[in-house]
Amino acid sequence: MSKNRRGVQGIGFVFLLIGIIAIAAGATMFFGANDVDLQIEDGAQIAQMFGIILAGIGVFQFICGIIGIRAAKHDKLLMPFAWVCALVIVLNLSLIGLTFTSGGGEIWQNLIYAAVALSGIIFVNRSLKELSAK
Repeated sequence: MSKNRRGVQGIGFVFLLIGIIAIAAGATMFFGANDVDLQIEDGAQIAQMFGIILAGIGVFQFICGIIGIRAAKHDKLLMPFAWVCALVIVLNLSLIGLTFTSGGGEIWQNLIYAAVALSGIIFVNRSLKELSAK
């Protein structure tokens, strides 16, 4: 396996790890919401809703990771992985825009995640060039 294919596989592992962490955090938020006194009306239901959203995002990231890991060995999955990485970049950049328009917040997580997805696209592009050179 070439260095670029190993890079695709590594980015897939990163997505997979982030997805597992997000699923675990979403499940913890959903099931632990009733035990926390949030001091706001319907706070437990709001926390459960955000737990479901976080778990859904985690499932998406988990699927992206599996596609990336499999794309390292299967040529047909390289372009779908590039499209998934592009979608991740667009979503994270739109979240950065929403953060700026809503009055501020931290954006470093989104920048790191977009950079990881961009490196995934770069590795896929180099792998496709290697494939066409053969």
